[in-house]
Amino acid sequence: MSTASESVALNAEIVEMLYANNRRSLMAAIVTMFALLLAQYAFIDRVILVLWTVVFLLAYGSRYYLTYLYSQDPQPELHSRQWLQWFRASAAFCGFTWGLAGALLFPAAEPANQAFLIFALAGVSGAGIIIYSVDSLTTNLFTGGIMLFIVPRFLTQGTSVSVALAVLFIVYVAYVSVTGHGLARSLRENIRLRIAANLDNQKVHQLAYYDFLTKLPNRRLLTDRLQQAFARCARHQGYGAVLSLDLNNFKGLNDSKGHQAGDELLQQVAERLLQCLRKNDTIARTGGDEFIAVLDELGSDKAEAVRAAQVAAEKMMAVFTEPFQLSNTRYCTTTSIGICLFHGDRYTEAEVLRRADIAMYEAKKSDSLNGIQLYDEVLHPAIERRATLENDLAFALQGNQLLLHFQVQVDEAHQPIGAEVLLRWQHPLLGMIPPDQFIPIAEESGQIVPIGQWVLMQACQQLKTWAATPMTSTLKLSVNVSAVQFNQPDFVQMVTETVLQSGCDPRLLRLELTESLIVKNVEEIIGKIQALKSLGMTFSLDDFGTGQSSLSVLKRLPLDELKIDKSFIKDILHNTYDSFIVETIINMAKNLGHSVIAEGVEMQQQKTLLQRMGCYRFQGYLFSKPLPLHALEAGLQTRQLVPSAAGEPVASPGQPKAKSRPSRSRSRPRPKPAAT
Repeated sequence: MSTASESVALNAEIVEMLYANNRRSLMAAIVTMFALLLAQYAFIDRVILVLWTVVFLLAYGSRYYLTYLYSQDPQPELHSRQWLQWFRASAAFCGFTWGLAGALLFPAAEPANQAFLIFALAGVSGAGIIIYSVDSLTTNLFTGGIMLFIVPRFLTQGTSVSVALAVLFIVYVAYVSVTGHGLARSLRENIRLRIAANLDNQKVHQLAYYDFLTKLPNRRLLTDRLQQAFARCARHQGYGAVLSLDLNNFKGLNDSKGHQAGDELLQQVAERLLQCLRKNDTIARTGGDEFIAVLDELGSDKAEAVRAAQVAAEKMMAVFTEPFQLSNTRYCTTTSIGICLFHGDRYTEAEVLRRADIAMYEAKKSDSLNGIQLYDEVLHPAIERRATLENDLAFALQGNQLLLHFQVQVDEAHQPIGAEVLLRWQHPLLGMIPPDQFIPIAEESGQIVPIGQWVLMQACQQLKTWAATPMTSTLKLSVNVSAVQFNQPDFVQMVTETVLQSGCDPRLLRLELTESLIVKNVEEIIGKIQALKSLGMTFSLDDFGTGQSSLSVLKRLPLDELKIDKSFIKDILHNTYDSFIVETIINMAKNLGHSVIAEGVEMQQQKTLLQRMGCYRFQGYLFSKPLPLHALEAGLQTRQLVPSAAGEPVASPGQPKAKSRPSRSRSRPRPKPAAT
């Protein structure tokens, strides 16, 4: 056999055939017994007849009882080896009984009755060989038991006729045995082929409709089950629900413990989820660490259906309270669950699944580690827009929809010293998408990694182009780096290859990090910064003062610059608290040996106060708003990137004056991810 499963199936099939034939052959054996007793009654002692009859009844009575026990086994295929062994023992006992008939019921003085006896036992032997041919050992035990007594009896104590009958019996049994073995081979081969075909069909069905890892239904079978649930709910005018479940931080387990640990966790999660749902409910794995449950027949009252769905979600959530025992560790994890009700077939399968996913992602955003969220129609427009952006963002880079703007940075003499690279998204249908709407989506989806690499390449190529012009050859470009991008294992290699490939001067490239990035894994961060600084690059800590970094961590980082967040600059003229913080940051930067730059400078009075505090580098609408490359270069050539006398922002060439950007609240600072 090619596989263990086929071998097990073959044994189970053989045992089933043996026991099935056993029921049919029992009556034939009883008829033969009565015929023998009747034929030999006048020539054999009554005691011997009774004795043999008792042995016969014991042999075939035990076989009948064994057949009855087999029929009561709910899963005989699981115990096929034991049932086969018992059957072989029963066959040997029955063969012994028939052989005993050849010895005890032998009429020494009656050749005709000897012939009848030998022909009857030959018929029993032939029938046994055919019936038991699927198992050679059973056949041999049965026929061997018969020949054990009959052949010696006919050969040693009979006449020449009985000896001839014995020889004929031996020849007949041998011939039938050879034929039976051939039949057995053909029969077993047919059984093998049928089992293999069935197993292949089962494998195809399993692969087509079930997840190979967890053995749960996959998305294809989920679609079928969901359609059935729609039909039942429509027929009974009731409610059902789809629950979308996603494990929190599953990627962290894969990264830290390996994919084998992740697979073990998924298998154990699947087992626990199966146990907490009703038998008519469906739980499927749709990919990665995502599971979908389909609940129907939740009742005709919507409020009751909501409660029932939430109870089911809480049961699913409860299975994560106990740690999971993986091969090398005990692991605790949490989950987020989104719920979407459906009523009949009002919504399509895709719509219900999408809404459940949206609710699940809303649950992930909640402060609770174990979040359950019911889909809310009120939030539908905002959620729809976000879902649209998330989908379209995946095609924005290859669709050439991403643009770079540049905001100039100047010194105290208003001379440009560089620019910050800022990312923009020109959506073909929705127009210009603000960075604070699509950058978080890019970080959550992982799109920020290829996007950030593209931004870096564009910046390096621009530095290479500027190097050929004296006016721009010394300008630096600042590129924001997302925490997601920085934490990639190949980040240093990617930056190094990008810089070398572009041929730019790495001393003119400044990478801006956020405070949220340096809260953990400090040693790893220091190692990456030092590796890139060895090439000549510089590093700036962006939005300084809005994060949670401590001074002890800050003084260890090999930074070159601190950038004061614009939330402090906004009210620096009127808020003594902000003024004190800004002056503290400036003094701290000096003590640490870092330069300092203030962003969000929009008035001349702010710039003057910053200069008195010791800050001599600036960025903001006072000097220029973020501009496309051609507008920035035109402004540099015409020297128009300078503040006006009134302290209002100066427009870019050919454009009207722009209003100041609204500053974000200090209590909820916007994280500044890569290339914003």
